[in-house]
Amino acid sequence: MQFNNNIKVRIRGKYATAVTKAILDLGFSVVQASDVIMSRFNLGVDNSAPNVTIKDSGKVPGGLVFMGDCDAVNEALSGFLRVIEYRALVWRSVVPLHRVVMGVIKGETGNGYVVDMGGTDAELRGFPGYYRVGDVIPMYVMRTRVLPKDIIMVMPGVRVDTHYVSIFPGSGNVLFSSHIKDPETKSTLLEVGLRYVNGLRGYSIKWRSSAQFLNREEAVKEVEYAVRVLNEVEVRSRGSEPYTVLQDGECIVEVILGGDAKIILDNMRNSVMPTIIGHHTYKTFRRNTALLDLVEALLSHCSDRVGFSSEFMRQLMSGRYRVGIVHIRPNGDVLRLGVADVLRLEPSEIVLVRRLRDGGYLDGLGIPKAEGDLAITCTSLGSNYLIHVYTDGSLRPKGIYANVNTPVEFTGSNILYVDLAVDVVKAWDSGEVRVVDYDEYMSYVKMGIIPQRIQDRVSDVMRELQTNIGKLGEDCLRRARDLMG
Repeated sequence: MQFNNNIKVRIRGKYATAVTKAILDLGFSVVQASDVIMSRFNLGVDNSAPNVTIKDSGKVPGGLVFMGDCDAVNEALSGFLRVIEYRALVWRSVVPLHRVVMGVIKGETGNGYVVDMGGTDAELRGFPGYYRVGDVIPMYVMRTRVLPKDIIMVMPGVRVDTHYVSIFPGSGNVLFSSHIKDPETKSTLLEVGLRYVNGLRGYSIKWRSSAQFLNREEAVKEVEYAVRVLNEVEVRSRGSEPYTVLQDGECIVEVILGGDAKIILDNMRNSVMPTIIGHHTYKTFRRNTALLDLVEALLSHCSDRVGFSSEFMRQLMSGRYRVGIVHIRPNGDVLRLGVADVLRLEPSEIVLVRRLRDGGYLDGLGIPKAEGDLAITCTSLGSNYLIHVYTDGSLRPKGIYANVNTPVEFTGSNILYVDLAVDVVKAWDSGEVRVVDYDEYMSYVKMGIIPQRIQDRVSDVMRELQTNIGKLGEDCLRRARDLMG
């Protein structure tokens, strides 16, 4: 597949080395690279504005965000997913951020309006009594929906966003991206901004992060260009039909990486510099990576990377008495299932036990929880399922719950995986095996969130669990009893 080599990509975050390697191999350009990345890849200085920014997700632990010009985002994302062999869940923005559309007032709410943006509803808050149902007005998207819990919010008016500057309804201020820190640069941009903002009645100007690399003459040209576009959009907004897109915005994509995708990225990073298998998982919740840096310095003197990485993981897991369980749902919600006591914690065998709270029912089984009930969890690193055996306080079993997920990871203090919604359950004394939440799983499939590669793996795991859940539960309980003495 041929990619557009004119696309410029800015890369930040814990995956920077691996993603830079992938992006360069795909034929894209890397811009505004850090000094470290320029050194590792022998890149020259190129501070031109990016079409796409790739960075750590602020919502999903271990995830990535792609954002920028929609066509460029789609192309960079397509290439990246091919590199990681489609081992990720992908959520795309429903409507581009900052898009300007002729919206239609659809109805009133307690604190505003519902606006039809052309098949997509958005919230307009405030302005009580100002608009009537059916009014057609220019609106811009100030907040978009990427993950299901996100809300699309709009504001009346038009705005313009170039790679360097944004002009939007406001009180005549000149604002700066938080990434612009140099006092001299800010002074120059402020001077240029003030020269133009006073002539824009009812608008503010914000310099975007790439503006820090402009000189005075370039900054003037960028503002003048943005003002021309703004004037054109304002004129078009006075006579356009409902749902007309007056100015396109930026697409945002959340990529929820599975454990196997992270291993591919570990391997890509290793082609640049010594990297243990598990590098990116280890960094999921950690800012201080001194231990990892030391270990990888030692790895540079070792010829057996696989064995070295396995031993590091064994040492990381040994001696722990308690670990957290972090369960990421397909919709991006992060559930911390509490801290479990360790019965066995090794790469090839993980056995944990948790005390359950009184009240409610056991997941998927409809069996009431009682005081002292336990959940015994059995799995291993890389496994696509977890077996949970529910027992009373005397280890008398009540039922089995098998969770289907992306490969299990260990971050150094937490078991981590992405739940794939569908589960298999069995009451202990019943011969009936049931699949639960399959409709939820299929809803993600139909939305295109779960790629075919993961779907195929889910089908294989489901068949295995439906056949063997009873034996898997018995083995898990027997192992827990042995370890508990």
